[in-house]
Amino acid sequence: MTDPAPRNRSRARRFALPIAGAAVAAAVIAGVFVLPAEYGIDPTGLGTALGLTRISAPQEIVVETRFTAPPEIAMLRERAFRTETIEIEVNPFSVNYGALEYKISMNQGDLLLYSWTSDRPLIFEFHGHTVDDRTGDPIEVMDYIAGEGTSANGTLVAPIDGIHGWYFANSAFDDPAHVQLTLAGYFELEPGIIELQR
Repeated sequence: MTDPAPRNRSRARRFALPIAGAAVAAAVIAGVFVLPAEYGIDPTGLGTALGLTRISAPQEIVVETRFTAPPEIAMLRERAFRTETIEIEVNPFSVNYGALEYKISMNQGDLLLYSWTSDRPLIFEFHGHTVDDRTGDPIEVMDYIAGEGTSANGTLVAPIDGIHGWYFANSAFDDPAHVQLTLAGYFELEPGIIELQR
């Protein structure tokens, strides 16, 4: 009876050689191509020579240096910005149809950050207009944002010199709404609350 061990060892050698060759080829491919191209790691130096490390590098974006920005981007102010929190009661619909406006004065280019919250849903509109200076020029009106809800947050770069602010309307028949309006920026607290007569 012949011993099968030499034949099995011969078969094992025949399988081991291709597997070992494939493993060596995979390691070479990984070291020369994959690591430089995917991760920027170049143990052999061939990845740099072949330009593969540029594939893994983040794209470089060149931004022009500008030392003089236009005033709509950056400007100095002589006075500090101000912050104010105003409490406003909006009448129910049964009193003057539940509508009022709250207005502030701003110059063109002034920046305002605002937030308001209400304890009841309100119809609101944010808008601005020039002031009648008795020269006969028509008043310019600009609508910014309108909607309905219990809060709003936003910014405004005043597009015109004049009065800017919010129209609030309370649709609850007997219950007033209480609004807290928080402002930050460059503005004057005038004319304030304007009751709308209907």
